[in-house]
Amino acid sequence: MKSVVVIGGGVIGLSAAYALHKRGAEVTVIESHAGSHGASVVNAGWICPSLSEPVPAPGLVKTSLTWMRHSDSPLYIKPTLNPDLLRWLFDFWRHCNDRCFTHAVEATSA
Repeated sequence: MKSVVVIGGGVIGLSAAYALHKRGAEVTVIESHAGSHGASVVNAGWICPSLSEPVPAPGLVKTSLTWMRHSDSPLYIKPTLNPDLLRWLFDFWRHCNDRCFTHAVEATSA
């Protein structure tokens, strides 16, 4: 019997550990935090090919501004006056429109 150590108890780590266990491995999962946290909580651990649209979609800014107020939301950006972050956020906002979204869909589906 093989012994395997999986580092990380999120959705990816636990899925890997479960699959290895079903194949006969002795699995130990090492996790640094108790309870839910990290990428799995905010859905960044999803493996879902049906969610393949480009991120900067029209209307995303309004939804994002709502999410950004809550640290446990799918998108939380800690408030800061960092010029680089502010510049990036402004540039992202400028691209959340129909024209850029259509261009990105066409570019990724070619």
